This record gives sequence, C-alpha cells and structure tokens, in this order.
Amino acid sequence: MFRYFLVLFSLSAVFTSPLPDEHAAGRIVNGVETTIEARPYQVSIQRITNGHHSCGGSIISEDIVITAAHCIRNVEASNLQVRLGSTHYNEGGILVGVKAMKYHEKYDTELLWYDIAILKLDKPVKQSSTVRYIELAKKVPKTGTSAIVSGWGTTCWLACDLSNVLMEVEVSFLERKDCASKNYLYGERIKETMVCGYTKEKDSCQGDSGGPFVSEGKLIGVVSWGQGCAMDGYPGVYADVAALRDWVLDNAKTLQITVHAMTFCEMFLLMLVVIALRSVLGEAQNWDWQGRIVNGQPALIEDHPYQVSLQTAENDHFCGGSILSEDIVLTAAHCLDGRKPEDIKVRLGSTTYANGGILVDVKTFKSHEKFNFEETRVNDVAVIKLAKPVKQSSTVRYIKLADSKPATGHPAVVSGWGADCFLVCDLIPNLMSIEVEFVNTKDCANNYEYGTDIKDTMVCATGKEKSSCQGDSGGPLVADGHVVGIVSWSIGCAAEGYPGVYSDVVALRSWIEEAMNSF
Repeated sequence: MFRYFLVLFSLSAVFTSPLPDEHAAGRIVNGVETTIEARPYQVSIQRITNGHHSCGGSIISEDIVITAAHCIRNVEASNLQVRLGSTHYNEGGILVGVKAMKYHEKYDTELLWYDIAILKLDKPVKQSSTVRYIELAKKVPKTGTSAIVSGWGTTCWLACDLSNVLMEVEVSFLERKDCASKNYLYGERIKETMVCGYTKEKDSCQGDSGGPFVSEGKLIGVVSWGQGCAMDGYPGVYADVAALRDWVLDNAKTLQITVHAMTFCEMFLLMLVVIALRSVLGEAQNWDWQGRIVNGQPALIEDHPYQVSLQTAENDHFCGGSILSEDIVLTAAHCLDGRKPEDIKVRLGSTTYANGGILVDVKTFKSHEKFNFEETRVNDVAVIKLAKPVKQSSTVRYIKLADSKPATGHPAVVSGWGADCFLVCDLIPNLMSIEVEFVNTKDCANNYEYGTDIKDTMVCATGKEKSSCQGDSGGPLVADGHVVGIVSWSIGCAAEGYPGVYSDVVALRSWIEEAMNSF
C-alpha cells in the first residue's frame, strides 16, 4: 500500500491536488514489536489459497471473530482461514477455518460507515496465554485517552516488506465529534459509526484493516480507513464498536442459529460423512443440530392439540411450540433470535403446518434474559403473546407445565413436523410424533457422552434408532399430559451416546410464569 502512497504523493506534487482517501487501511508504521501474549485477542485473517495475511481481527468468544466489512465483502467464507495465538502471521498458533460470516447490512463502500463484520470459526478455540477473548466496549472513551492499535505491518516509512512479527502503536483516542471538528480535516466524512485515533508522525495507516483498536482492555474500534499515511490533520478512522455493539452481539447469535438450523437434507448428507468417518476412524464428529422428527409416526392434531407451528410472514414453518393459555405459546429462545414479532405467525389446530386451523399474529415475545446458546445453551426458553386469544376446542388444547420431573426411563412423546425416514426426505406437511424415554439432568451428564455440556436447565430424552433430531426446535416434550421439555439441541442424528437435549420446564417454570404475567 505504501508504494501506492508514493505514487499518489508524486501526483499530488505535480498537480497540486489533494490526495485521495486510503479506503483500504494499511499497516502499522513506526510502531514497535510486541508479542501475542501482550495482545492475545489479535488474529490474522488469511486466504486459504496462498496463506497470505489479508486483514486483522479480534476474537470475542470461542468461535466468533470481529473484523471490518471491507475485509470480507468479496470473499467466500470457504476461502478464508484464521490464525490465532501466534506472534507471527505465517507460523505457529492455531489455524482454523471459517464456517460462516456476515457484514453489516448498511455498510457503504464509498462512505465506509458501518464497516464491521463477524466471522464464525469452524471449531471453538479455548482461551490460553496466547488466546484471550476481548470484551466489547459499551461506551467510547474520552478524547485524549490512550489506545493501542496492533497488527502486522512495516517498521518504516519507505517501501518495506510486511513484517511477520506482530506490531503495535500507541495513539490518542478521538470521539466522533472531535474527529469531525475543525481541528482535523475530515469534516463531514466522519459519520455516526466512526471514531478516530491520532498521534503525529507515528499513527499512519494504523494497524491492519479489521484489526483491534483497544483502550483499558476493551475493544473500542475496528481499523477501517484513513487519508494517506501519517498525514498531518488526518487521523486514522475506526468503526465505533460501542455504537455497533448490539449489531455484533445479535448477529453473532443469529449466525450461530443459522449455521445450526440446517434442513434435514443438508443434515443427512453431513451425517453420511460422520458415519463414514466413524467407520474408518472409530470416532464421532460433533455436529450440533436442531432438527426434525425422524422415524416417527404420523399423528393428528387431535392427539397433540397443544402443538403449534411458528411460521415466517411467508408461512414457512421454522419452529414448533406449545400453547399454554388462550394467548401464550411456549417455545425455545433460539427460535426467536434475530426475529421481530411482526415477522412471526402461529398456526394452531391443524395437522398440517401449511394450511388449516387458525393463523394468528404475534403481539410480542420474551426470551430468557440469561439465554446463552453460543457458549453454554442454558435457559433456552421463550414465551410468545398472541395478538388475539384462541379458545380451546378438539384441535386446540392448552397444556400444563410440569411441576416435577419424571424419573429416568419414563415414557415421553415429542411431536413436530419432520421427515419420516433416515434417507434424504423433504419436510412432510403432516404432524409427526415419536415416543422416547426421559433422562434427567444428572443421568444425561453422567451416563452419556455430553458430560459437563449438560447444565442445570437441561434434560434429555433417548430412543434407540428413532430419537435422532427429535422434533422441531421449540417443540414440546410431553409426559403424563404435562410439558416437561422444550426441544433445544443435540449432537448428530441417532448418534449412539448422544440423546436429544431439551430445556427443563420444571427448572424454568418460575421464569415462564413470571414472563407470562409480565405481558
């Protein structure tokens, strides 16, 4: 990039015109060497084809990296890899693929506002002395606060090769209003999602694009753009993390759900790979799925009149649920992540999800405040308030919440819309059900392969060769006429040693009742 700057500088001298914007932020210039132990949140985003470092980034959870939108705009996730835990971008540490990614919907290639993106890694990375998740700032520091930019860059102002050692530079933070003021030369180009950093003669091209801008141990910015390199009056410009924090957190969850919420066809093709790997290697791969009824039996809504279908505005079924009262539906919190009430409809009283029964709008909903699907999947529960009350009938019947758990081995039933075979089948339109055996929290953690992944708000259910991907996400697990669980997650489909996992209604009953009464 610096070579381009030399050309631009020459042209400027000849034509006495201003330099164009450096919209691809560059490298650390006049910084000092540092180590990954000092900046353990720093990552290198690379192209798989050649292993070349292309952008920086920051790890914010076990499988989520934050970077700049312009870093990934024209790249496929399958073409990227991320190196973590290394002072050198070209060796050491951990090299992980990218499963999915998303950049801000309002990102503008000319204005460069909303220049932020997230990557989902294809496997979780644990914290260590060289990998440490960084917290997102909730508010911006005051102008003049010391901040650090890090990345891989050059150590001089002339045309130098990219350093393979991590570099950093200390600058002074500038709030948006100060960066846009007459003290500097950007003016109106500094938009609502931007902050700046400036230190004369050494903040030029600060850090790698997408890299971290950190103050007081928190991520305050993402390297975005700048005018030239160390030009007097032109600070480095960063995406404002505090302003964009909600988008990052919401979409990190949505990305998690989107990756997991596969169609059955996609799921089964992957399962074939798992089976093949197990037969060759003798070990199972961990796939987290919320799926459909498999190897179940056709059912009528009269048999399960509490069952409802959650649908998009286009009437596409995406999750199950249970009606608890005339206008309250119980479902899983992960079903509602990234959705708004006006985008959801509920079909009740029909054996088929596509037609019949009653179709009702959603007035509002509430998910558990401590729901955490990305890390522990605890508290995966939500309640929906319908826009109008629905009376009981032969096809609509409110179900009661269980006040005590069944014993392990007690029969239970899961219902929902799904596939009726283990082969590649389309989602069938008719309601299905399957009988399973209830497994309490302690037994699921101790007697199966999940271990400590099973938390206090979870129970399980198993049925050999027919319990795989039990029911729709959010759908009911019912025993003795009471709902005892909400379909939440699982590993694989009928994988031996991995029961279906459900939110524990008994453990969550107080929250459910309080949420119902809060509407």
